[in-house]
Amino acid sequence: MWQVIRSAVVLLLFFMNVSSPDKAIRPNIVLILTDDQDATLGGAEPLEQGKKLLVDEGAEFTNAYATTPICCPSRASILTGRYLHNTEVRNNSVEGGCNDQKWREGMEGKTFATHLKNAGYRTMYAGKYLNQYGKRKEGGVEHVPEGWDWWAGLVGNSRYYNYTLSNNGKAEVHHDNYTTDYLTDVIRRKSIQFLSHYATTKTDENPFLMVLAPPAC
Repeated sequence: MWQVIRSAVVLLLFFMNVSSPDKAIRPNIVLILTDDQDATLGGAEPLEQGKKLLVDEGAEFTNAYATTPICCPSRASILTGRYLHNTEVRNNSVEGGCNDQKWREGMEGKTFATHLKNAGYRTMYAGKYLNQYGKRKEGGVEHVPEGWDWWAGLVGNSRYYNYTLSNNGKAEVHHDNYTTDYLTDVIRRKSIQFLSHYATTKTDENPFLMVLAPPAC
């Protein structure tokens, strides 16, 4: 994964200039969203290569805090820039607002992806989305959240093997073969496919947004 994004700028997306009429200054954006990188528990300590590329050669936010350190509410806040009391995603259950109908018909249409796509970006998401995403009663794999041109969303919560992706609205089933199914590598391959396609079709007016979301490390 790190080789693919070595030269990318990783941003948390409070973007001030994406709608600028001077489109030449608009950056490509890569957001890597991982779980369980808690500083107190040392969650990031095994990721020596990631530290080298993203911290030593980039930037480290030493005073960063999550307003709601629960998975689905935090992801909803990242996607929308809104606090829990505005997203109404309160916990990791459907009853708590995680990928429920109200989310899908409301806040999901107001994420940074929709704003960037409206501004001319090409958008791609691969990996874990919301904990209850893809469940049959909650839209199933056919539901592709608004704003994403390329979509490979993980059904349900964190898994590395024996999982299903929604590949642009169609079920892509994976088993337990390391070579073909290990999710982090699957995400890497999909990111390369997206970038390869983008490289052959890009225009100066269409930068890209790519979100890569491997599950808990």
